[in-house]
Amino acid sequence: MRHGPVGFWSRNRYDGGDQRHGPWREYFDQEEKQLANRGRYRHGLPVGVWRNYNPGGQLEHTERFYRHPYGLVTLAYYHPNGKLAKRGRARYRAEPTGAHFFWFGEWQRFGPDGQPLPSEWYQDGTQTAPPASQPHPGTTIKLP
Repeated sequence: MRHGPVGFWSRNRYDGGDQRHGPWREYFDQEEKQLANRGRYRHGLPVGVWRNYNPGGQLEHTERFYRHPYGLVTLAYYHPNGKLAKRGRARYRAEPTGAHFFWFGEWQRFGPDGQPLPSEWYQDGTQTAPPASQPHPGTTIKLP
């Protein structure tokens, strides 16, 4: 529905520049019963928290879009039991060849029971070795 009722409760609307604006929901099916994701746009840009679901209706991951600095995103992925599996940061960057999305920095990992696992580290979307000076959550450091 491109133009429906107008109000703060309206979803999937467009602004005067024909860009997505306000609450937004997408569905896996035409009957709009299987929610795929929900979030909010501000003049064509995703803002705030977006929730993404699998076809079974379970929360698959969340994305938090920041206005400043633009392009920064915090992501959280979930195990099928609903517990946090992994969380970290990513960045969107406009490049001449198109948009580039990549993970960076520390990504904390957790087992299905919620126990911390060793972190993963990324630089420009490529997994790297952890910095030698920082301990990893979920590992034990013995002091002399």
